[in-house]
Amino acid sequence: MNKPNIINILVVFLAVFLVACSKDDEGTTDLTKPTAQIELLNESGVFLAGSSIVINGKFMDDIALKACEITVDSKRNLKGFDVDWNYDEDEIKLSGKEFLVEKRQILPVIPVDIYYGDYELTFKVIDQSDNYTYYKFDITIQ
Repeated sequence: MNKPNIINILVVFLAVFLVACSKDDEGTTDLTKPTAQIELLNESGVFLAGSSIVINGKFMDDIALKACEITVDSKRNLKGFDVDWNYDEDEIKLSGKEFLVEKRQILPVIPVDIYYGDYELTFKVIDQSDNYTYYKFDITIQ
């Protein structure tokens, strides 16, 4: 190889290296997890089959909120019918730096043909940078 080709290759390599090593968005990478204050309106956490779960919530992030994903999983010390209540996912769309939810029904009405007993209700609060925080509540279905 002659010298001009080697110099051109080195210049291209150096340019690629400098671009790859530069700061993301001039130092504005969001690493802060969102926060929330979530309240079940039924403070006892005991719900009857056929009823609804209603919440109040305040969701916060330093840059921008995205969503709150809600899931229910059984704790398997259950009695009753032969099906767990494992609802895949409900979602509350969030926006802005602060988002308030008042008297919001989450998930569908609790089915009557499920195992009764203890469940875990999980809220996954996500911001626009996909940082997330989990909030978990133990509930009982009777």
